[in-house]
Amino acid sequence: MFATPLAMASRVLVVDRLGAHALEGLRTAGCDAIQNPLLEGATLPDATRDIEPDVLVVRDAMVDDRVLGATERLGLVIGTGPTIESIDVEAASNRGICVAHCPGRTSSAVAELAWALILACDRDLVNAAQRARGGQRVEGGREAPGVSGRTLGVVGLGQVGQEVARRGIAFGMHVVAWSQHITEARCNALGIDYCANLVNLAKLSDVVSVSVTGNEQSEGLLSDKFFQALRAGSTIVNTSLGSVVNERALLHACRTKGIRAGLDLHSADGLTSRGSVLADVIAETGVITTLDAGAHTAQARESIDLEVVRIVRQWLEHGTVAACVNRSSISTATTLIHVRHLNRPGVLVGIFDVVGQAGINVEEMENVICEGGHAAIARIHLNELPTERTIQQIRQAPHVLGVHVQSIRRGAGS
Repeated sequence: MFATPLAMASRVLVVDRLGAHALEGLRTAGCDAIQNPLLEGATLPDATRDIEPDVLVVRDAMVDDRVLGATERLGLVIGTGPTIESIDVEAASNRGICVAHCPGRTSSAVAELAWALILACDRDLVNAAQRARGGQRVEGGREAPGVSGRTLGVVGLGQVGQEVARRGIAFGMHVVAWSQHITEARCNALGIDYCANLVNLAKLSDVVSVSVTGNEQSEGLLSDKFFQALRAGSTIVNTSLGSVVNERALLHACRTKGIRAGLDLHSADGLTSRGSVLADVIAETGVITTLDAGAHTAQARESIDLEVVRIVRQWLEHGTVAACVNRSSISTATTLIHVRHLNRPGVLVGIFDVVGQAGINVEEMENVICEGGHAAIARIHLNELPTERTIQQIRQAPHVLGVHVQSIRRGAGS
């Protein structure tokens, strides 16, 4: 969270299908909430220019520099989707616009879909339902292996992965996990076992659930080597964004090892293209697919709605941004000065004027009003140590009560 100069924001443009309660919550908070989920491409910059929102709420719409520069009033962009890839965070940072995200609000919904796919694969529910419509019984067909007492391998131990693991334990499964940033302590806290690498996880697991962040590091994460190690007849479920699973390797495993798969696809590209590998994968009898269904529950929608209202309320009431993704984690500040002063107009202007004339940059600052409103404490982060003469000038500024100077000490990793 950090302070912003646009704490009096009152107009919100919502390019998402927020529920009526969210819109009412924004209006109750004093916002003029305007909703149009169909804005995108060339229409969003024009709408932003015309409406002049202080806050922009988007799910998938592209927010590039044309949108960010359409009005000087825009100070906050809130992304409600599973990622914020559609928002040019770098361009927003260059313009001093805060970007917030609503992470973890759909974790339970995605984990529930993962488990729906796991059970559907185990019991062959889609094919069984089709047979039942024709009056056919299950006898003589594939016998479901069941999940109780089996091993569940969790790939990616973020919020979704943790929810999947907890449900696996409830089903009586032995759970092992691998993640790029996994630790044994984290696994122990969840009551699951640590797995050192993906190949070992594949060898151990009867069911694998994949929920990792889609990025360059996870591109093709589950490759030929993984599927070669996977047990014959096992199940793999993928609810990740991006191209995490090598489709050719999956297709080969389905055909040669009887692998069953549940896939929540996030793009329709290749679904109906003749000769595409993905089209061949979903044509396999042991493969069940959904299209971007993970986060689509009423509970997930309500959770996101509440988070958007919370972020906007905090922005309005305190001038700070919760769940901000573009606040710099590295500061060049070397010095912190505490200036005790009377709570009078113009005091901070005088202090900043002295600092500016000394050629020193203010990195961050906070002004805390003391009980009763008579005095305040300004905590000012500077990029270099002021001279004694500069400190003396601050002390002599009108209504200043005292100045304390300290060096900022940083650890080796900061």
